[in-house]
Amino acid sequence: GIYVQIRNITFKERKKLKNHFVLGFVPFGGCFEEFIEPFISEMKILEKGKIMNIQGRTCLVIASLGDITADLPQGNDLVGVKRHGANKVCRTCNTAKDSLTLNDLDLPSVSRYHHQTDKQFEEIFAASTITERKKIATQYGLRLQPTILDQLRWERHLQSPHDIYHVTAGKVLRFLKITIDALSPEGKVEFISFWKSFEYPRRWQKLPNPISHIDSFMMSDCLRLAMMLPFILNRFLKTKHFKQSELDKLRVRTGVSRNNLAVKLWLRCWILMAKTMAIAFKHSFTEKDYIELQEYFENLPNLHVNYHLVQHARNYATLLNTSVETKEMVHKIFKNSVLRTNRKNIDLDLLKRYNTLFAMRYLFDGGIDS
Repeated sequence: GIYVQIRNITFKERKKLKNHFVLGFVPFGGCFEEFIEPFISEMKILEKGKIMNIQGRTCLVIASLGDITADLPQGNDLVGVKRHGANKVCRTCNTAKDSLTLNDLDLPSVSRYHHQTDKQFEEIFAASTITERKKIATQYGLRLQPTILDQLRWERHLQSPHDIYHVTAGKVLRFLKITIDALSPEGKVEFISFWKSFEYPRRWQKLPNPISHIDSFMMSDCLRLAMMLPFILNRFLKTKHFKQSELDKLRVRTGVSRNNLAVKLWLRCWILMAKTMAIAFKHSFTEKDYIELQEYFENLPNLHVNYHLVQHARNYATLLNTSVETKEMVHKIFKNSVLRTNRKNIDLDLLKRYNTLFAMRYLFDGGIDS
């Protein structure tokens, strides 16, 4: 699904479902560029400015692309960078694949810049043979052709931030699976016992059993879990609750000498995860928050995209300004509606339902046709 949101409204309004507008749905195997071409043509007109009559007033309307958000593979496609099987897989910097997890990365020196990427594409086009073009593209980690979005006025690397929800929720889910697998049978029993007796906030729904229903966890479940798990583990976790083989692995990797220290490190990692989630999803940032966010990301399991989240937070004031949690809720509505269609012309059926839903919202909001 492809969705559009108007940015010059308040943060509160941007989080409402009715302010997320669906452009349409690209079927599996469909061509994104063919689908988005009409939208690009209209955006070109709006970039130059168009006179419109708005509520009886003649206005000059100017609009442009603010930013795009997508998961990692599709995000790379939209920027013109190769996917994650290439040597240079990041759409924000030129870090080689074998250096993604280094602690001493100098991001300003390895970042991708729009004008440099333009020159690299020109070098690819200037190659005389397809083999040479592929070789140059592989060297720079770029696709053979720039994306259709390059027809608009935008900065491809600055305006394609990573989404905080997809990035952090994936880390939490992965760490949860590792933690559960590391627990002994006795540890799992204790975990479930304290899980059931944990004091949930009243506005939260009860989360599913993380041991038996781990594969059904949604992103929101993972993020709530990150805030709860340090308290739950702190109430019961001891060396006897871990498999000895897992403790041995952790001791070898961290260099600690005793099992109880390894358990404390495990718990500390969950604490850092919770603190990171708390600050990453703040509605406003201070300069101190940016510094703390950098420190927390450095202390998490060293994943490359963490570095760029701090940069995105500075570029867009907060990470929530480029997050897609509301869009995911809208997308869930359409996914649930698929089951009620005949699956012959799904995109048409979904758009009909969307128009009906939008009309009902308009009426409930007090709208009246003239």
